[in-house]
Amino acid sequence: MWTLGRPRALLLLLPVAGLAVSADVARAHSAAVNRWIRFLFGKLMRPEELPRAGTGVRLNGATCVLVGAALMALLFPMRLAAPVLAMTMLADAAAALVGRRLGRHPWGSVSATVEGSVAFVGTGLALMAVVPGPSFGPAAAGVLSGAVVEALPLPLNDNIRVPVAAGLAVATAEAVLLEQPCPLLVGA
Repeated sequence: MWTLGRPRALLLLLPVAGLAVSADVARAHSAAVNRWIRFLFGKLMRPEELPRAGTGVRLNGATCVLVGAALMALLFPMRLAAPVLAMTMLADAAAALVGRRLGRHPWGSVSATVEGSVAFVGTGLALMAVVPGPSFGPAAAGVLSGAVVEALPLPLNDNIRVPVAAGLAVATAEAVLLEQPCPLLVGA
């Protein structure tokens, strides 16, 4: 995203995300499309991402990553969108790995664990400390917001909600702490 710039990133991400959503909708309604997608991508997908045709639309993780990336490129300037998206992807992966392997303290009745959230925050802060883009204070606000939203049992997939929430937190923190408003939906 950062290398391409906003116009080219959107030119690539919007149609690809739209195609992925369309494929997930089509596989929910067509047994033939569902079989074809299972044949091509089934080994890469989690069991819950492989519903039978006719059981309702379920977006798979890759589709949600594409939708999240497209939203980030659409909503935020690239100096914020690219590092926040990269941070949330890596921090979410760290949270999942640590939470599944070492997680012993769940956040209430959800599957997220304290250990996974600590991994999210540690990975996110480390990445944001070395990546150019937003200042560290606002970036830290984005990491912490992302960790909270990632742990909440919300219906929207975390690959969509976490980057957008973290991006909004960074933009808000820049406006409040640095008096540097971040124009949404415009700019490069």
